Amino acid sequence: MSFLNRLTALELRLTGVSWILRHTFQKKKVTILMFHKPLPEDFEKAVVALKKRYNILPFSQFIDQNLNAGWKLPPRPLVITLDDGWASNYSLLPVIEKHKVPVIIFLMAEIADTKRQPWFKFMIDKHQKQELRKVSDSIRIATLKHLGFEETKEYSESLALNRQEILTMQASGLVEFGSHTLFHPILPRCNDAKARREIEVSKQKVEALTGRACRFFSFPNGEYSERDIRLCKKAGYEAAVTLDVGFNDPGSDPFRLKRISVPDKSSVSELLIKASGFWAFFKVIVGKQPKNRRHSGL
Repeated sequence: MSFLNRLTALELRLTGVSWILRHTFQKKKVTILMFHKPLPEDFEKAVVALKKRYNILPFSQFIDQNLNAGWKLPPRPLVITLDDGWASNYSLLPVIEKHKVPVIIFLMAEIADTKRQPWFKFMIDKHQKQELRKVSDSIRIATLKHLGFEETKEYSESLALNRQEILTMQASGLVEFGSHTLFHPILPRCNDAKARREIEVSKQKVEALTGRACRFFSFPNGEYSERDIRLCKKAGYEAAVTLDVGFNDPGSDPFRLKRISVPDKSSVSELLIKASGFWAFFKVIVGKQPKNRRHSGL
């Protein structure tokens, strides 16, 4: 985040807007935040700030006690998610245990416990990476192959959590795991067979890695279609998270749960303004409306 944006976040926080939203609009809404691979010191700073202001819950408790049984949650409930299952997430375990903060990590199931790389890590050019997210999956795969990338190629180091790390984190009783597909394609760009495999088989792979039922799914890049929702339900998932910005309540569709993306490294002011939902609203006001990631279908 630029210095100007950090300064703006601080100024907005000083107005009290994040406090007002937490104690009014968010009081009976579930806020879901998304991290990726924060450093332990940054994650601890975020956890300490959030615990002072929210009640952090396991994702499964949110589903079981809210969506399935009506509102039985404390005020200002919040869920912490981490997408991709990076190897560095393992270094967060001491912070998680120290502060007794529950999290859920969504694994790229065919990259976890291997030395494979996700395709977007292979791509260095940011513009080209963005363009590949927009084209059909077959064109994306062909382009990557032309550039020398293969999904099943093993590299010199592990970028994702291995099985022992997953089991150790799970044994803490504070870390849950879900699916983030097999190889992180953009699902609405995939044909039916590819989308079905990425959703169904990844569930089986995560269950093999954890020894537990894989109940939850995270849409790569936050993008989904109606077909993908149907496939998730058919595969036996109980809920799925998107990147549609907003909050959740007992009436929320469990397969279209809203999340707020927060930086892995941010100031406390930036974190709290974004978690309150006001940052997205503010960007609309100043004419910088966030891109709507939702796809209604193909």
